[in-house]
Amino acid sequence: MEIHQIAEKILKISPSVRVVSLIDLKGKLLFSERSKKVRILVSKKQSLASLKAAAKDWKQRKKLVKTLGSCKYVVAEYDSVKRIIMPAGKNHILYVTTTASLDHNKIVRKVRSFK
Repeated sequence: MEIHQIAEKILKISPSVRVVSLIDLKGKLLFSERSKKVRILVSKKQSLASLKAAAKDWKQRKKLVKTLGSCKYVVAEYDSVKRIIMPAGKNHILYVTTTASLDHNKIVRKVRSFK
């Protein structure tokens, strides 16, 4: 399934899904799509910095695979949004932002069903 199809499916899960992005392990933005109903809360510079940090953190987690097993997902909850980070193959990361009130497990379960 193509990333734009996956992004569309994720955006349709709930009106609470704000942005769906795909990045590589260096934090390079490869694809991003947002719900037309959301107001952007961070600048482009802040967003790109967050993507780079997510990639760096994900690489650190990969070092723990032998000890803890593979990381399934990471959630950061802020007052305004949740950030859900999941692997997308071996060399990419799916980065999804939602409203803070959305149950992140709904997103995780749906994304896993795409495989």
